[in-house]
Amino acid sequence: MFEKLWRNSVRDMDPYIPGKSIEELKREQGIVEITRLGSNENPIGPSPKAIIAMKKAVEESHLYPDSTYLDLRSKLGELDGLDPEQYVVANGADNIIKLIGNAYINPSDEVVYCTPTFTAYKSIVLLMGGIPVEVPSCANYDIDLEAMYNAINEKTKLVVIVNPNNPTGTIANKEELRSFLNRIPEHVIVVLDEAYIDYVETKDYPTGIDFIKEGFSVISIRTFSKLYGLAGIRVGYAVASKELLLPVQRVREVFSCNRVASAGAIAALEDKEHKLKVLKENKSEKVRLVEGLRRLGYEVTNSYTNFLFVNMLRDTTEISTTLFRMGLIIRPCAPWGLSTHARITVGTKEQNDKLIYALQNLDEAAVKGC
Repeated sequence: MFEKLWRNSVRDMDPYIPGKSIEELKREQGIVEITRLGSNENPIGPSPKAIIAMKKAVEESHLYPDSTYLDLRSKLGELDGLDPEQYVVANGADNIIKLIGNAYINPSDEVVYCTPTFTAYKSIVLLMGGIPVEVPSCANYDIDLEAMYNAINEKTKLVVIVNPNNPTGTIANKEELRSFLNRIPEHVIVVLDEAYIDYVETKDYPTGIDFIKEGFSVISIRTFSKLYGLAGIRVGYAVASKELLLPVQRVREVFSCNRVASAGAIAALEDKEHKLKVLKENKSEKVRLVEGLRRLGYEVTNSYTNFLFVNMLRDTTEISTTLFRMGLIIRPCAPWGLSTHARITVGTKEQNDKLIYALQNLDEAAVKGC
């Protein structure tokens, strides 16, 4: 009845379909013990220091947060060697994506990105009346930077590179990335979504921070949801030159991050020991999980993240439905048009073993309807 009143650009958007939540699966299946390996969460959880800081901040939750988030921006600047004014803090990386879209995309502006990738970019481009220019990835799912460069024209406003990419876990070749940035015309801004960059172990791999220091027109997007295990409290940030962030600051909500999230993020940054623990476990368990999945005959793309992009050679929606009944959640890639692929988070040893065992007994479980 009211659809005719909708904003036109909203009508053109596909609704975002998040990974199934633990709470949702419990309601549907009546299962008490759920293992979620579909949302790329940190299975170890946040730093104990972050938990202490957040508990203390809860006691002050009757107070508004500092709307400038100077303490967090100063800590980030100290670690990165940048001015605190080169950061914008917000309610998760997805909020940053919206802010950048609000700040820069005019109707008919073109935004270039490689597919498959994080669907939030297409949504914000359509919402703002822009034109998504989707460039297919390479056959091995590497980001096709040359094809992206060839898609740039006088109407291009932004180029988005999700690096490492989601859902494929691949990264852009570092030499090609630098060459790409060197050729970008002055009227184009490059957005480097680096939500998973902390997991990349390739030696001397350049990040958005490096390119920003060199003066490139780059906005880096970072999050505390992955490595730092703070997905539930929603805190992310953008890094760029002060000039590039000016319009982002103008459209930012006054209190774009809550007091508890900010306190947790600062403490998480300070706990280097916990960070190393998470990276060490992810590295070793990723090797085990890849080996286990390949023994089952699945094709696994080399990943630089805390998740795997897996061709399971059959409809993964059906597979995930059976796994749901067994208390396991993975992410089918049907929303990206990849019906036989799934995105699977690297869990703990116990979680990964549970998944492999379930996949070994998948057909039997499907027959039983369990």
